[in-house]
Amino acid sequence: MNYSLLGKYFSQFRTVIHMNQLKLSELATRDPKKLTDQQILEADEACPIKFETETIRFWRLKGLLPFFEDKKHARISLAQFMWLKFLMALRKLGLSTTEMQVAHDHFIRKAYDDRLGYNSLFELERQLKATPGLTEQEQYALATVQEVIKDNLLMQSLNRDINYYNMGITEHVVYGANVVFAYYIDRIPGSKAGDIVEKPVFSVIKNGNIEQTEADRMVLEKDFDFTQHSCVLIPASQIVKETFYDCNISQKAFNIQIMEKSERELFRFIKEKRVQEIILNPLPENTLEIERYAMLDDHSNLNIENIKKIKLILGTKQYQDGQAVLVDKDIFKFNSDPNDRINLKL
Repeated sequence: MNYSLLGKYFSQFRTVIHMNQLKLSELATRDPKKLTDQQILEADEACPIKFETETIRFWRLKGLLPFFEDKKHARISLAQFMWLKFLMALRKLGLSTTEMQVAHDHFIRKAYDDRLGYNSLFELERQLKATPGLTEQEQYALATVQEVIKDNLLMQSLNRDINYYNMGITEHVVYGANVVFAYYIDRIPGSKAGDIVEKPVFSVIKNGNIEQTEADRMVLEKDFDFTQHSCVLIPASQIVKETFYDCNISQKAFNIQIMEKSERELFRFIKEKRVQEIILNPLPENTLEIERYAMLDDHSNLNIENIKKIKLILGTKQYQDGQAVLVDKDIFKFNSDPNDRINLKL
């Protein structure tokens, strides 16, 4: 486990950790409709783009969605929503339910059997408490971890969310790593001499290296040779983009609900057509220049493509802070720091 990565997750995504916002009834319907951007823009619900109810029911029966409670009003976290997106991607690529179960066993079940969530939380708390002179970010991480440990329901949820799939997603978001989930057939020696057994395999490839867990649980990395395998590849960036890159700006939108107060207020202003332009300051480690995004065109219509871009940037916290130039020339400031006075006073 990369405890530095986990610490950053707990300090930067505290609101995400505390929000199991999306109801099963809000994300599924018997007959999902394909919506235009304009229809999504005008929607006033948590998740306008639905999954098929029967598909969700079938996956639950097959054990692919172990985090779903058997209740009509069950709620899922953002991390669990991303797992649904991953299963949908596998389905579109033609993988069978049996192959999806292999993915579940590798990414989810193995982590649960290893008690990855529980063990990682207590180890992260131990390491942070033993570190002298904690930075402000590390203090936030420690406070969040201790809040989770004291909350049994939250602890159970995080124990499900901290798995090998979601850690890959997190590494892409936090560190910008090129993370790819790969499926391929591995040819291994059989029980009899000369026999070759074909075994379906799922792996996480990070910046061209494949992670391997050996019997002693040591995680090794080696170059993944794409020329030796026929692969199905799903980039973490695709899953993240499908989660945030949309134009649903309702206050009920699940991927806005997990943002900080000032960010949610920003989207309320955008929906009311009160924002002319958004100016974002890049993260300190980035060499990017200040970015500007027009929210309204010359006819006072909302700029749908720029709304999508802003949602992706804010949802993944890929900016330092920002300000909105309002139509009345006033300035509205916002950021993603839950402890900033901007978010505490709203």
